[in-house]
Amino acid sequence: MFTPESVRARRTLLRQYGLSDSVDLSSLNDIVTLAVRMCEVKTGTITLFGDDRQRYVLNIGMKISELPLDETICAHVLSETGVTVIPDTQADQRTRDLAVCNGIEGFRFYAAAPLRAGNGRVIGTLTMLDPEPRDLNDDQRMLLVVMAKQVMAQLDLRRALRRADLMRREVDHRVKNSLQSVASLTRLQARRVTSTEAREALEIVSRRIDTVAALNSELYRIGNDRKVGLSGFLASVIDLIRSSAPERVTISLECADVNISARHAGSLAIIVNEFTTNSFKHAFPDDRAGHIEISGRQTTPGTFVLTCRDDGIGFSGQAPGNGLGFAIIDSAVESVDGEIERGGEAPGHEIKVEFGI
Repeated sequence: MFTPESVRARRTLLRQYGLSDSVDLSSLNDIVTLAVRMCEVKTGTITLFGDDRQRYVLNIGMKISELPLDETICAHVLSETGVTVIPDTQADQRTRDLAVCNGIEGFRFYAAAPLRAGNGRVIGTLTMLDPEPRDLNDDQRMLLVVMAKQVMAQLDLRRALRRADLMRREVDHRVKNSLQSVASLTRLQARRVTSTEAREALEIVSRRIDTVAALNSELYRIGNDRKVGLSGFLASVIDLIRSSAPERVTISLECADVNISARHAGSLAIIVNEFTTNSFKHAFPDDRAGHIEISGRQTTPGTFVLTCRDDGIGFSGQAPGNGLGFAIIDSAVESVDGEIERGGEAPGHEIKVEFGI
């Protein structure tokens, strides 16, 4: 189990799972606490096997954080097939001379279920320890196996989320590069056409692609795992949008400075971008001048309302269309578990998005 080949394989697995020395597994505390109570012992741990040591990454009732592998109970007795139980470590010749079974800790009882990855490799244990000799009944042994599987299920989820985040970042990077390439080709084509109308259309397309690329970069920069100051973030988004706005259309922003999750901030940026883009295209025909107002405020503690309004021609009493822009806005509203209200007083069009923060 602790051959050079298995050590290399475990090292790779620990890296894939993101289980570094500083990893925080406090989210698994309830599993260990339940196992300790059900097994009626004083100490429970989640351990991980490194190259030459065993790390106790989550401890209940244990003073040490790691031991050299050759000084651990696991290295001498752990079975890869199921629960290993030693009722009295002092009565077992494999463990009676180990410091952890004497000295300060003096563990007399040991039971462990292996933490097995999908490929069958054991990367650690869910271990129960006690200073008094004892044993586990069949139900307790089964419980320990089930709890060990739950630990691995949580670690597998962390691994999947980590992979998904890496993939998202790679996709974001490639999208940014692709958008920049398309914008460059569009600008190049605009220089070659002789029609003034076609050149202006291509230049507008190029500016909009640049805006989307910049917005994608801003969302990539903030990531998904931190809080964002909404006022400053939306100000940056509005600055990007202004670069592609028609000269006759102005945009203003008045937003309360609240901290929200990066995921929510990204969804609001999409809503603002889609609303303004639709307004540029439909609300101000025939070179009509106009204004778009973006505002955000807390209505009650924990509740926020984002309002987007233009003073264009509106929908002439008809319901808004079912175009792609509206579908994107609806999807973004759904992602923040929000509610959307469309309409507003004429002239113009307005949406209000209410969600929890």
